[in-house]
Amino acid sequence: MGLVVRAARVAAVAVVFTVGLSACVGTPANTATSSPPSRASTPSAGATSPSPAPSPAPTADPVHIPGGTAQENRPIFDLTNQNSFIQAGNVIPEGRGVVDNLVSAGFDKKNMQITADRTAIDLPVDSLVFSVLSGDQCLLGQFSARGYSTIIAPKLTTGSCLIGQTRAIDW
Repeated sequence: MGLVVRAARVAAVAVVFTVGLSACVGTPANTATSSPPSRASTPSAGATSPSPAPSPAPTADPVHIPGGTAQENRPIFDLTNQNSFIQAGNVIPEGRGVVDNLVSAGFDKKNMQITADRTAIDLPVDSLVFSVLSGDQCLLGQFSARGYSTIIAPKLTTGSCLIGQTRAIDW
């Protein structure tokens, strides 16, 4: 009798585990949740069978829009910076690499500012802040121990985006 009870408990745990796991996995967003009706007979001549619902068009990778607003260029700004963070091994990347990646994405270096990536005693910084001026707005990005973050803010009355001493972008 003990063996039967133990087998029943194992089966019950397996069912609970399977149901719980399937609840965690969920249904992919582009997967239909209902099945099309089945047909008992084949369509008659001239009849058409229903065509499957069109799948959503793949979203295009963001691109830089020359002369675009900060909001329009934020997707490529974020994608470029997130890739920089990943390439750096999820640590704060060097400032020159951040600037170079933004330039390769289409941003103009003369509209950028960046803080130093080393402290006064030549240690890596805890946070790297950088910006791209776009009209009257600034795309502001930051790498820190928490990861990458970004905002759009109005440009300062000085005409720039960052306060304080920034690194010269002279390469």
